[in-house]
Amino acid sequence: MKEYNSYQFTDDSHYKSEMIKKSRKMIGYFHYGTNDQRMDFGNWKHPRKDGFADCSSFIWLVMKQAGYNVGEKAFSTPIMENDAKTYHQYFKQIHAKDVKPGDVVIINVGSGYGPNGHTAIIDGPYKGRKTQIIEIGGIDPVGSVHRSIIKRSFHSILDQERVTYARPINNE
Repeated sequence: MKEYNSYQFTDDSHYKSEMIKKSRKMIGYFHYGTNDQRMDFGNWKHPRKDGFADCSSFIWLVMKQAGYNVGEKAFSTPIMENDAKTYHQYFKQIHAKDVKPGDVVIINVGSGYGPNGHTAIIDGPYKGRKTQIIEIGGIDPVGSVHRSIIKRSFHSILDQERVTYARPINNE
């Protein structure tokens, strides 16, 4: 597991969140892929380690494996943000002070598509920009699923930020 700039990650192995458990199992999985590749990881129950995902399809996959009713097609970061703020089909928006491991951070600029948006799973106690995350993309845009912190992974859009913290809704 990569350690960025000597950052010491909190041990998250004791968290009860299914989102954390499922995302931890995928650390080291996937190549970063967009468009048609973003869901090229095979069967969602048993994804291929050498498959492809982007940040939002990774969140979708983790939610699907954790038992959330997320349909058959991965969402995008703009859809995630809009759902958390308005529709609440998959997410509900929460305040930063209420963030806990297993929640999701979504940061969008403009349309939120491509390099204008990113999302990750909260992987530790809320510490502002030093909050731990599990993601694909971000600081390692071509690498596999890994751990990082918000400040490092969202750095290119953080100053123009539109931050949404969201809690997955189990709507089955």
